[in-house]
Amino acid sequence: MRPLTAPTQSADIAGLAWQPLLSTVVYAVIGVVLLMLFAWVVNVVFKLDLRRELIEDQNPGLGLAFAGTVIAIAIIIAGTIIS
Repeated sequence: MRPLTAPTQSADIAGLAWQPLLSTVVYAVIGVVLLMLFAWVVNVVFKLDLRRELIEDQNPGLGLAFAGTVIAIAIIIAGTIIS
């Protein structure tokens, strides 16, 4: 068995480490933007004011339905980004 040796160039390690991190950050930002766009589309299409319904009227049914829908859309977005 050969002994483990340290890499000779530190740039190789840095080059491999920043690309996955950058792609993760970019995809996370894209996912958040798409979820915000989804919330806006729900407000427009269903003519709802989600903020008023959830905070002022304290509508727990709408909150649960919207949360479930957001989770479903997040799973779809994550699956699309991964593939």
